[in-house]
Amino acid sequence: MLKRWLIGIFICFSLAISASQGADLYRVLVPVDDQTKESREAGIEIAFSKMLIKLTGNSQILQSPQLKPFLIDPKAFLDSVGFNQLSDSAAKKNIATGLDVKFDRPLVDKLLKQAQLPIIPAVRPKFLVWLMVDDIAQGRRVLDESTSKQLQSGDHSFELVEAFERAMQARSISYFLPSYDLEDQLSLSVKDAWAMKIDPLNNASQRYDADGWFALRVFKASDGQIRGAWAYQEAGKRQMNDFYGDSMTDLIDASVDQVLDTLLQSHTYVPQLETDKLLVQIDGVLSYKNYQMALRGLEQLELVEALQLYSVNKGELVVAIEINGSVELLHAELIRTGLVESYLSSDNRSIGRLTYNWVGQ
Repeated sequence: MLKRWLIGIFICFSLAISASQGADLYRVLVPVDDQTKESREAGIEIAFSKMLIKLTGNSQILQSPQLKPFLIDPKAFLDSVGFNQLSDSAAKKNIATGLDVKFDRPLVDKLLKQAQLPIIPAVRPKFLVWLMVDDIAQGRRVLDESTSKQLQSGDHSFELVEAFERAMQARSISYFLPSYDLEDQLSLSVKDAWAMKIDPLNNASQRYDADGWFALRVFKASDGQIRGAWAYQEAGKRQMNDFYGDSMTDLIDASVDQVLDTLLQSHTYVPQLETDKLLVQIDGVLSYKNYQMALRGLEQLELVEALQLYSVNKGELVVAIEINGSVELLHAELIRTGLVESYLSSDNRSIGRLTYNWVGQ
């Protein structure tokens, strides 16, 4: 009885954690210049992009040809939005105001499912990260969990850890640093770690319970420029790249995006569609002649195998289509007919549909 009771508590606790994690994935706090309408509109656009990146694990998701045909006005996905003060660690470039944007989970999930985009589950992977730094005071060293918490503000290492923490939080991905105790030091010297030697790094990572690992090294050159490199091994494939620039935050953001875009691919799944029919919405079909032209134009498309009228309401024509091919090819073929043009709808009823304006004569 006690065992069953404990299992029940564990399950409820696990579900609560999962639900909490899931809810946070659809909420984004972004810095804005002020509380004007223009800043609010721009903030919603940025928040929408960051939210999709968190969910899909792909920093280039807005450029995906699978997503583009389904994109509508981000405001159609809103659950709530309001201005908040940024915390000291979140504020950048002396901007103290943040826009707290929460998106409607069912509507966003509907978009991702219809576009057939890979999604990271709510219980997300956790990575081991080897952070190496070289500074005048202490030379080259591997940062561990203990020393990373003792760094002082203004220190080069502190700047690295703070920038890295923000970048990982923006992607909603957990990580931890190694203990770098005697066992680690015997299998991975500071020299080998700094040289980004994959085999020693991979061997030292095996003792840790992680879903993957990557390494990042940073130092400040004599000219004041920040230089560094990252490396990882995933499914037997090795990758390494250098970076340099003036802004620690920008460099770490870009490096984390490049690494996670690859590492997270093996942790995603593609949601299954409940039907193979696609809804195409054409607005501005105001006459019976245009209605016939629109249906005839759709029927003549090479990719269309079958179509069925879904609804007609005040100039809005919606057709359910079965296609033989990809959505992005159908979208391109529709645009080439010259009968319609793509547009961003602000109506959440349009989520998961291909939306167009009628321009045919």
